[in-house]
Amino acid sequence: MAKRSIFENLNYALTYEELKGFYHKIDPRAKLLYSIATIAVLIVNDLQKLLMILIVNLVLALLYVRILNRLATLLKGLSIFIASIVIFNVLISLLLAGERLDIYNLLETQVKAIIRVVIAAMALTMFLATTTPWEIVQGLSKMGLKYTYLYTFIIALRFIPIVFSEMRSIYDAQRSRGLELEKGGVLSRLKKLTPIFIPTVVCSMLRARDLVEAMELKGFGCSDKRTFHKPLKFSRIDAGFILTTAITYASIVLTPVL
Repeated sequence: MAKRSIFENLNYALTYEELKGFYHKIDPRAKLLYSIATIAVLIVNDLQKLLMILIVNLVLALLYVRILNRLATLLKGLSIFIASIVIFNVLISLLLAGERLDIYNLLETQVKAIIRVVIAAMALTMFLATTTPWEIVQGLSKMGLKYTYLYTFIIALRFIPIVFSEMRSIYDAQRSRGLELEKGGVLSRLKKLTPIFIPTVVCSMLRARDLVEAMELKGFGCSDKRTFHKPLKFSRIDAGFILTTAITYASIVLTPVL
């Protein structure tokens, strides 16, 4: 199997997958509340509780095992940026702490940060990989948000795979011109990504202009109401999923540390 580039990893991890799994049947509002609750409980600063939250999400991932594969791909794609953040935090701690530096606390802090990234990435991957953009629009619209504002967010999600695909094409084109993108240290590789990001931004701006013109021609925003072909229905399974998750998180957060 050919080795994926960083952009292929991100594209694969965040693209919606058409399946008939458990999470595909869950209402997008329930999945959104789960994602928000998961990110909210990450404010806990105890390592044991963070590990328990990670275990809970790993158990939930068993309902859709492919999430773990996508999560690993996402983290692989973000590995350079995660490593850069960790190195930056360690350097800042070394400079500010001086002789008072506690190595154990420093390592524990970095471990907590990595666990938080993994948990947040898992919740994000589950939500995006099992929910279509139009389900997100309908779900948020039924929660009282105006659909004209939602489309900005949804269009961003819709074009994430396209942008990453374009970045991959630019990446391959620059490599064919002799640009060495996979050699050198972390900082050197980050500097070499400039010829990738600038053409991608320019192409994205051109695409945005075409999209705006197309939406204006179709009369987008002329009506305050938005109808949907398949209305969403909040079922007992959705309520049970949210209730179980909320009770589990509450018990973890409120349980005293031993």
